[in-house]
Amino acid sequence: MSRILVTGTLAIDYTGRYAGRFRDLPRHEGINLSIELDRIERRFGGCAMNIAYGLALLGHDPVPFVFVGDDHDADYAGHLKEVGIDSSGIVAVRGAAYSSHAFVFTDRDGNQFTGFYPGPARLPDFAERLAAFAGQRDFDYAVVAPDIAPNMIAAARVLNGLDVQFLCDPGQCLTDFTAAEARELVALSRELIVNRFEYETLRAYCGADPSTDLDCLLVTTGPDGSSCGEVSVPAAPVTRVVDPTGCGDAYRTGFVHARLLGAPLVEAMRAGACVAAIKIETDGTQRHRLDHFAERYAAAWGQTPAWFGATEGQHS
Repeated sequence: MSRILVTGTLAIDYTGRYAGRFRDLPRHEGINLSIELDRIERRFGGCAMNIAYGLALLGHDPVPFVFVGDDHDADYAGHLKEVGIDSSGIVAVRGAAYSSHAFVFTDRDGNQFTGFYPGPARLPDFAERLAAFAGQRDFDYAVVAPDIAPNMIAAARVLNGLDVQFLCDPGQCLTDFTAAEARELVALSRELIVNRFEYETLRAYCGADPSTDLDCLLVTTGPDGSSCGEVSVPAAPVTRVVDPTGCGDAYRTGFVHARLLGAPLVEAMRAGACVAAIKIETDGTQRHRLDHFAERYAAAWGQTPAWFGATEGQHS
């Protein structure tokens, strides 16, 4: 079992389903649209928590470091306790009325439009709080999940100072970075993961292919799979598409899990694809189960690698 620090956000997700296709909506100057939703759901979310959830299911000891507001309720806390997620890094911020919230609308093709409220993320002493917290524990690895730019940059600096290897995942927050912030985050990272749109955004910010400054730049492309340099892996087979929300977080879960067990890059990417496929078949970002992960991997890729039987004894 590995102890993994996960920085980012804890959020409440409100997800809505649109029966039509976004591409068929009327085009106007500016964006002034109204759509009718088939249904709306309230779910536990936040990229850091989604990743922590998956890592806990796979037997690791994830420790999220996130800020919450006064609305952090007993239901979410109870859910985390049931899953077995360490809540010592969930910091309640006095005077912050709301935690992070995400509003996600999905059309029939799986395309999404997301609005995100970062909640109490903008604290001037984020770096000091994180350094104090992380310095008290021994972490085997970390994931810097999507957050506001100053927090992600601070997290990368703190982890480098503690000599903790991490996967950097700017995600949807990248569009709110300045070019200078994006370049700094790349410079502080060794491993970074983005989707196709985020890759193009990052490339525009950096003025060149950012992979030249990284040991590993993973690019996920939804149904087209994922790639890292010359290595490409197709998407894993899916029985039915239910909800694409959180599939990126699920991919990161599988990838990190496999790498920590010693899997080579291509097999770690396959593991990520497999967990993402399992997640897309379930509503919500923290409701899927991974009890049959090994069987799904074998069915998708025709083998069960030796690292599936590996055990880790760093922490208990």
